[in-house]
Amino acid sequence: MYSPRAFVETDIDRQLDLIEAFSFGCLMAQDGQGGLEIAHLPFVLDRGVGPHGRLRAHVARQNPIWRLATDGRPVVAVFSGPHGYVSARWYEEPTRQVPTWNYAVVHAHGRASGPMDRGELTALLDDLAAIHERGAPEPWSTRELDRELHDGLLQGIVGFTVAIERLEGKFKLSQNRSPADQARVARALGVRARPDDLEMARLMRSMKPSGEQR
Repeated sequence: MYSPRAFVETDIDRQLDLIEAFSFGCLMAQDGQGGLEIAHLPFVLDRGVGPHGRLRAHVARQNPIWRLATDGRPVVAVFSGPHGYVSARWYEEPTRQVPTWNYAVVHAHGRASGPMDRGELTALLDDLAAIHERGAPEPWSTRELDRELHDGLLQGIVGFTVAIERLEGKFKLSQNRSPADQARVARALGVRARPDDLEMARLMRSMKPSGEQR
């Protein structure tokens, strides 16, 4: 991933925070003909497993990506965080600037293992539901499923894990701008107030000022 120095995010906790907050990712594995198989999946992140964490996911048994991913070849999971258009009007000197796009992404490189056994797969589905039902007035649980239906559905999916070997983070949040322009962009995002805008403004305010080392 092309990442000018100003935008490189190396803090593992910040990278893992983004994965947890934006856990619907894109898994990519090479096929035997030099192409890519790509799947868009909800992941569960296990932060405490290994030096960079571990990902868990599942796909339909007919999806070829799980066989490609679990044969030992490297895989990449891409997680896209908040993003949005930045108007040149927001800068101190708009006639001398052009618009751009701010965003935050993390690439998780690793190797997959699988398929999961029945117990591991059941735990994954339980964890997925618990994470995404959190805060619901009446959280749904897999235990509500008819057992026969539950068992039949398990036969149609395959679970696997990805041991994260390396993380690449790119947080392009106006770090190459002057402190005054950074503040102006953050304020303008707050005024526009789309969900991604508010999260980008929060990330910008959490970054150390330009020139400081992390």
